[in-house]
Amino acid sequence: MDEGSHAQETFEVAMPEIYQTQKTFTPLAIWAMSFGCCVGWGAFVLPGSIMLPSAGPLGAALALVLGAFVMIVIAANYHFLAQRYPGPGGPFFFVRAVFGADHAFLCAWFLWLVYAAIIWANASALTI
Repeated sequence: MDEGSHAQETFEVAMPEIYQTQKTFTPLAIWAMSFGCCVGWGAFVLPGSIMLPSAGPLGAALALVLGAFVMIVIAANYHFLAQRYPGPGGPFFFVRAVFGADHAFLCAWFLWLVYAAIIWANASALTI
């Protein structure tokens, strides 16, 4: 089998009934949620209050370009996984499909811990 045909294969993952989902969001709602997650409090406050005074304009621009590059790498990985493992998606689903249930369990717990740890940062956006 040549490498070109291998890249287009998709693999079905055995999903329990609870993972069988129906589309409930419109494309506009998904776009709005994605935009809201990307453009948050830090996108407006950090560049002017922390990055510019400490790194200067060139350093701030370099940091933003580096951050954009990292996000492109992450997006490319999600795109690859979504093409290869169709289903509900998300970190837990993809880790379960690739590494198994034990790793997915750890991934879910660490995601929960990270989200719980940044509640203060998200709550501070209410004061703006």
